[in-house]
Amino acid sequence: MAILAAAGELMLEGGVTAASMEAIAERAGVSKATIYKWWPSRGAVALDGFLAQAQDTIAVPEGLSTRDALHFQLLALVRLFRDTPSGPLMRALVSQAECDPEIARAVRERWLAPRRAVAIQIVRDGMAGGELRADLDVDVVSDQLFAPIYHRLVFGHEPLDDTLAARLVDQAMAGLRA
Repeated sequence: MAILAAAGELMLEGGVTAASMEAIAERAGVSKATIYKWWPSRGAVALDGFLAQAQDTIAVPEGLSTRDALHFQLLALVRLFRDTPSGPLMRALVSQAECDPEIARAVRERWLAPRRAVAIQIVRDGMAGGELRADLDVDVVSDQLFAPIYHRLVFGHEPLDDTLAARLVDQAMAGLRA
């Protein structure tokens, strides 16, 4: 869709602030009313532009062990942030979310919540199947696994390399196993 492409392009060129409703409408060749018909705010359309690029990164193949499913999900996120424009876009969204409650809410609800739900279900399945301890706080496990990736993305103090996902999962699994 031209609107999502325009939002994504503008964000790449100038960050979230460049993706104003006026600029998106102009770039997409539509009216602002058309955008508002489908999206309630600039943050929502900007996030949808980002999500359109990242939609395939949430699914995990069936039949994987808990360790392999978590590794698959973390590696997909590392590669998405490192190898595509999604890394800079997410950095921009995180930065903008600090001062824009609409963007903060949209990131939490539309980006983080679905991904957390998949990770938490993987952990719950591992607990139910006896691979993981039954007394785990699934929210904390999710945070422990994913927070280092976002930390490296935002601060850039260490690389987002393919070995990171395996190291995070392996170290976490050492403390999570039944």
